[in-house]
Amino acid sequence: MSDTSCAHLAREAPDGAGENRAARMVHAHDHASALPVPDDAVAALGTRVHLLGAGVERVVEVIARRRGMRATEVHALVVIAAAEPGGVPATPGDLAQTLRLTTGAITGIVDRLVGSGHVRRDPDRADRRRIRLGCREAGRTVAAELLSTLGDRASGVVGALTPAELAVVDRVLGELATALTAYLLSPEARADRS
Repeated sequence: MSDTSCAHLAREAPDGAGENRAARMVHAHDHASALPVPDDAVAALGTRVHLLGAGVERVVEVIARRRGMRATEVHALVVIAAAEPGGVPATPGDLAQTLRLTTGAITGIVDRLVGSGHVRRDPDRADRRRIRLGCREAGRTVAAELLSTLGDRASGVVGALTPAELAVVDRVLGELATALTAYLLSPEARADRS
């Protein structure tokens, strides 16, 4: 379901019920129609998503341990490296929002990454009071190691898919990532942030 369709459902339903309904909808072959998913299928999907997330976190921990780093530092490197090609390098605030950590925790992470030679701090060209973060070669290497490790495992699983099936998998994963990010930015999730 497109982001627009999910937003439409959420607006029309009272008390956030639309968000629950939108979470239970799946794509049919054409985007115009969607079918409700039975509760047991939703629970099974939630379990698979949880196991996938837990597996990714374990891979992050393995790479962090191998590199003598903390898992949060590896996550930060991926965020910083991903922002660079877009031409708008990440700020410490971007890291705090994406990783859901306090600005104090982010300061410690950035200090360690700068000290270890993984990251550099650059003044923002438009606002010299703001700091932008860039990966040094060592930081890009760690981020690439994580992404290639995950990518290698994924390609082994999806290698037998047709291009059309792969397109569906890519779309579902992309929309799932968007939905999870939207939840993390929602007032409900932000209220629980310590």
